[in-house]
Amino acid sequence: MGSKVEKISSAQKSDAESTSLESLAEPPPITAESPDRFINRELSWLAFNERVMEEADNSAHPLLERLRFLSISSSNLDEFYMVRVAGLKGQQQAGVKTPSQEGMTPAEQLSAINDRVAALMQEQQRCWRGLRGALREAGILVLDPTELTKKERTWLAPTSSRRSFRS
Repeated sequence: MGSKVEKISSAQKSDAESTSLESLAEPPPITAESPDRFINRELSWLAFNERVMEEADNSAHPLLERLRFLSISSSNLDEFYMVRVAGLKGQQQAGVKTPSQEGMTPAEQLSAINDRVAALMQEQQRCWRGLRGALREAGILVLDPTELTKKERTWLAPTSSRRSFRS
C-alpha cells in the first residue's frame, strides 16, 4: 500500500519537474527579419507616460510633486495626440497599409493606442480625484465654479477673461 502512494507521488513529481523544465526552455530566437525585435514607438511612449502616472500615485512623494507628475502626464498626453496620433490618423486617411517595423499598420496602432489611452485617462481621473481630496485635507482648495459665491465669481470674471484671451 505504501509503495502505491510512493509511485503516485513519484509520477506527480516527475510531471511537475517536466512542466517546470518546459517553462525554463529558451524562447525561439529573434531573427534579423523578425518584427519582434522592434518595440512600437507610440506604445513605448505610452508606457513611459504610464510610469509618470505611477509617480503621481506614489505616496512617498510630497503632495504637490504628485500633482506635478499628474499634470506632466496630462500635458504629455495632449502633445502625444497633437503630434503622434495626428500623424497616424493622417496615414490612415491616406490609405497607408504598410506596417511599421514592428509589424503594425497605422490602423492597428491607433486601435492599440485607444485601448491604452482609455485606461490611462481613467487612471488620471482617479488620481486627480484622490489628489484633490488630499489637497483639500492639506488646506489647498480647488473649487468648481458651482462652489463659488456670486461675489467670488464677479470678482474673478475680469481676471479669468484676461488670462483666457491673452493676445
